[in-house]
Amino acid sequence: MNLRSQILFQDQTRTRTSDLVTAVGSWHKTYVHESSHWARYHGSTVGILLSLLRRTRDQLAAYTISHLPRQDVERLYEDRSSGLPFFSFERYPRHAQGELKYSELDWLNLYFAYYLLLDPEGLKEFDTATWDMRAAMEHSLEDMWRQSAGTEMVECPDDVRVGVDGALRLVHTSEGPLTTRVLFECAAVLDELFQFDGAYMRKTDPALREFLLEVLNGEYGSTCQAARALAGRDLAGSAVLALIDFALNSVVPGLDSGDPSVDWKELYPPHRFVTAAKAMAGWETDLEFQYPTHEATVHFQHMLAKRSGLRMGSVVSRLSDLSTLREAATIPMHLSARTPAVSLMCASHLPDLRERDVCSISHYGVNFLSERATRFIKPDRGMQWLFPVFQVSQGEYRWSAEHVNLEEATDLLIGAAVASAYDDVLHGVGPLDHDHLPRSLFDDVGQAEALNQVLKDSTGLDMGWHRA
Repeated sequence: MNLRSQILFQDQTRTRTSDLVTAVGSWHKTYVHESSHWARYHGSTVGILLSLLRRTRDQLAAYTISHLPRQDVERLYEDRSSGLPFFSFERYPRHAQGELKYSELDWLNLYFAYYLLLDPEGLKEFDTATWDMRAAMEHSLEDMWRQSAGTEMVECPDDVRVGVDGALRLVHTSEGPLTTRVLFECAAVLDELFQFDGAYMRKTDPALREFLLEVLNGEYGSTCQAARALAGRDLAGSAVLALIDFALNSVVPGLDSGDPSVDWKELYPPHRFVTAAKAMAGWETDLEFQYPTHEATVHFQHMLAKRSGLRMGSVVSRLSDLSTLREAATIPMHLSARTPAVSLMCASHLPDLRERDVCSISHYGVNFLSERATRFIKPDRGMQWLFPVFQVSQGEYRWSAEHVNLEEATDLLIGAAVASAYDDVLHGVGPLDHDHLPRSLFDDVGQAEALNQVLKDSTGLDMGWHRA
């Protein structure tokens, strides 16, 4: 799952085998892994926070680009052709006067806050070393809240100032840095392992399961290893998944409540995970001995909140007035808003699902076992939002004809492409990146040029994919 476009990439299995059962099993576990990112991202407060930060950043980029004076447009081209990003942490303040100076600072703060929360490795070393982390977080959370007030978030008082309390430290373990991205990845691997409780996966080549166990010895398994070390004992995979779900549901000002102040340890998922794992010391839960159930998981969350002193974040706002993908594709809005409109519309359904069946999100892999397995074939009503709505298979764009037609699906893809290009325009050099988009779109010269023209019409810049 590439978060720049919200498209699931599901290519042919890489398993070299003539065993059809194993080949299908390999494809299936990969699908479970990748689609679990979608479910946890849209079904958690930190995922919704990231969606809103991304939208705010893209909207600012769209405004900034469309209002660039001629001399700044020329400077943008000169910088990129010289291998220098137009907006740069290292070079700020590159633009010494005017509105552009403030737009650059706000955009860099939003970009910084997004990657600080998701994966600081997305930032350059000098970014985290020299940038004001607290100012970036507080200003970005405040800007996002003001932009989303009364719609996706609760009303924002005119005099509100968001405060992030405590030391803004990252989390390092003996296995390396613990990040929100690693939490997502570890949970996805555990979801894959859940599949071997089912009858089908037990018939596949045992090497598939052995491969996953080896993966847990690497970066993606560092979360499990850290949890065991912090708890001082072995923890079952089901308990680790519940810890990760607790960690991903941060307390977010404006989303969880109208309180403008939050402690960094309640906001930052890796810190939440560490604190929660420590609370497991000397405490055994039902999740360690039985199949995960809604009741057992909810009880675990309540007890964990009490033992850790951390609150479980929630969503008190509606998130979206849209109810269908067709509305997201057809209601007039700026191209920068289409992808987040889809994300927030899907996310708006998942808090209710969490209240009814938390395990469908916290233990995503169980959706493919026993009677729940029918959800993979034809999701129950209200369950379809747990699964990625757009996919790329063997380079080709795929969508559900039940929800959108060709024209509507194309419009949503164009919106994803244009919005994801803003980062490259302002903070990149060289040709625009397209690894997060369908390969076939760029294999056809005519389609690629048509997309380049849409980007030019949207930004006023003569830039595009495959162009230096």
